Amino acid sequence: MLTEKYSENFLELYDKANNKGEIINKIIETEKITGVELLDWDDAHIIIFLKSCESVSPVALNKKMVVLRKFANFICKKEKLPIRTYSMDDGSFLQLIDKKQLMSVTLSYEQYTHIKNQLDVTDGGETVNVRDKVIFELAWASLTNDDIRFLKVTDIEFIKSENDWDIAILNLKDRIVRIDDPEVVADIKKCIKETYSIRTAKDGRIKKTFYKDSEYLVKPINVGRTSDKTYLNEPNLALQGVFKSGNIVCSGIDIEGLSLADIRRSRLIYLLSPENTDFFDIKTVSGIYNLKTQASLSWLRNIAEELYPKVK
Repeated sequence: MLTEKYSENFLELYDKANNKGEIINKIIETEKITGVELLDWDDAHIIIFLKSCESVSPVALNKKMVVLRKFANFICKKEKLPIRTYSMDDGSFLQLIDKKQLMSVTLSYEQYTHIKNQLDVTDGGETVNVRDKVIFELAWASLTNDDIRFLKVTDIEFIKSENDWDIAILNLKDRIVRIDDPEVVADIKKCIKETYSIRTAKDGRIKKTFYKDSEYLVKPINVGRTSDKTYLNEPNLALQGVFKSGNIVCSGIDIEGLSLADIRRSRLIYLLSPENTDFFDIKTVSGIYNLKTQASLSWLRNIAEELYPKVK
């Protein structure tokens, strides 16, 4: 198959720390299941491929299609064949969302609180690993992985509310986020001062790992470039490492598969729920998440109505 012939070359050129390899494997698997090569696919074959990806949003499905088209074009150019076109509209994407998978990584407000409380770790009476909890809280507050990773301490301003409690103002690159929750504000302050994290090694020993001196709120772990702990510098992977430790549990949620994008989307769905309609309309939610179009929220509102049924 041409896909197997060119997959390694394609990934060497285009897969820069992304998951294109997984998508290419899915394409090859679909070819084997259907007996039809990628360049001969029609809509039915694309649907089989997209369903196998178990994607939880139209955006995720569209990204799979972008890789598929790029890979097909790459093969066509190498083989000097006419460029193929593959088209799927937004309506089709909505039908192909893996609803079961989506629900397994969508937190209700109660589940968010339940996990957050488990991330409140103490050691000898001292609160530790606040960084992990703050990553989780900021994702719920609408921040992306890059927002969290590049948030500097100087980007954070603390002001007093009318009731004299502290509010955190986060000056992000593309928007301003206001944090009113006193617990989250307190955690941000603790995170600024935190200098190390405590982890349990495979042999059961407790290890203290110091952070690097940094201008960022979420400080990098002070390990060498080649260390197997370097991944802890990435907020999403750092939090997933905590989830995979087995110490965090939440009924109905695939904890090990939970990403920052899932946590972020979960609150968006919560804001669109019937119980919040008096406070957050589509326009307001779009502003909070800095979305260029409000149309992308309609399908999430349907999910919100299902997850948070209106009380009669």
